[in-house]
Order: sequence, then structure tokens, then C-alpha cells
Amino acid sequence: MSSTASTCPTALVHSIAQSLAHSRRTGVAWRPGPDEHHELSASDAYAIQAAVAAEMGWFPSGPRAWKVGGTTDVSAAPLPEVLRSPANWLLAPSQDEVLIEAEVAFRFARAPHSRALDGDLDGDLEAILACLGTACVSAELIGSRLVDGLAAPATWKLADQGVHAGLVIAEEVDCSPLIAFTEADWGAQACHIQVRASGAQTATRKHARGSHPATHPLLTLPWLVRHASLHTGGLRAGDLVTTGAWLVAPVRRGDSVEVGFDGLPPVCLQVG
Repeated sequence: MSSTASTCPTALVHSIAQSLAHSRRTGVAWRPGPDEHHELSASDAYAIQAAVAAEMGWFPSGPRAWKVGGTTDVSAAPLPEVLRSPANWLLAPSQDEVLIEAEVAFRFARAPHSRALDGDLDGDLEAILACLGTACVSAELIGSRLVDGLAAPATWKLADQGVHAGLVIAEEVDCSPLIAFTEADWGAQACHIQVRASGAQTATRKHARGSHPATHPLLTLPWLVRHASLHTGGLRAGDLVTTGAWLVAPVRRGDSVEVGFDGLPPVCLQVG
């Protein structure tokens, strides 16, 4: 998503951020009032993300996990908490259902530097990939603090931390085999989301092969390196990046969920 100039007054940025933070604390969706309706730019959305993070006290030493995705319009959000599989996820009292995205996440072994800082996004992907150390399956829970939910305008969803609710990761493994993948290899990669309802004898299974929207899930990393450098001081060794959804499925309270990619340990999650 292009980072167009900010048009949202600073006071309104903080008012929106306080309302989104209150919604996170209470689990009650927020409807902007007449004075808060605003056509947000991407820069506005990122300013609101930062203000929400400050309000919630998430990143006293800077973000250590990110989501990034998109094809033409790339966008990102820093993530406040990462759980390890097996994990329990408690829905808000007002929620009965949540979406889960099947993704692959990568962790940096050393801090990347990108020529993208000088405005050149081409030519430095290989150097950034060389900084990666491990990979794992990740399951992102999608949830909105907005009354309009996923029907809200794109920049409002971006402001709402990219509608991120939580992240669960599986056991991490050496990412070298994945770094060596060609687009054809990624196109042959299979993944699944398996859901077993409470008390059910059989599980429903959603399966896909080669369905990442960008074909190669790591192509957005140069953009993210530049974005993080401009907004949070840059990516560091140990930072985790989850790279966009291959598959999405709804899950409900009481469901047991497995998210898996062939060749990688799966994520196991209980929704409560």
C-alpha cells in the first residue's frame, strides 16, 4: 500500500487510537462517531498503528514480529504477541467465530540492510534472504475492532493493525531449503487447515496447493525492510515476519485446529 501523505489531524489520530485500544481491552467493536469519520491515507493508518501500540504499551524496545502481505499494494503491521504451538486462544465474549490464516513465517538470524532505503527495491532480495535463519508454520487469527469488520475501508483495516488478532507459530526449523525454493517449488507447496468441532468424530479439512497470492511469499521483504527502517528503526536479529495468507478458514469456539505445510511441523490450536 503506497504511503501517501498524512491528512488526518494529530488529535484525531490519537482519538481513533484510543478508541481502538479501548475496543481491544473490552472486546466491544467500535463505531466511529460523526467527528471521527475520516478518509484515511496509508500514512494516517500507520500513524494510528503506532499510536495504538503506544496506548497499549506493546513495544517498549520496538516490535519483534511483523505481518506483511499484498501484491501491488503491500502493507504491514507490527504484531504485539506471538504464542507457540500448542496454544489456547480465547475469543472475546462477544465473538463466536474467528478467521484463521495459514502462513509461513521467517525469523532473521541477523539484521538486514536494504538498498531500498535509497529508493531501490530491486536487487537486494538475495542479500536480505541471506539474513534469515529459521522458518515455521504460523496461524494468524483475524479480528477487527471496527463495527464494520472486514467490510471496513482498506486503510481503516490497516489502521486496525491489519485486522490482526493473534499469531501462533509452530516449531522453527532451518529455513535454507525454503530459501532455495524457486517459484515452481512454491507453486507446488501444499498446505491445509484442519478443524475439529468440539465433540465431533471427524474433522473438516481445507487444503490448497501453491496458493500464495504473490507466488513467492518472500518478495515483499525488501519493502518491509524499508518500511520498518522508516517507522520503527529497522528490523533486527531475532525478528519474526509472517508473509501472507495461503489459506483462510472460519473457526468457532470449541474447535481444535491444525495448520500445516508439507515438510514443516504444524501449528495446533484450541479455540475457547
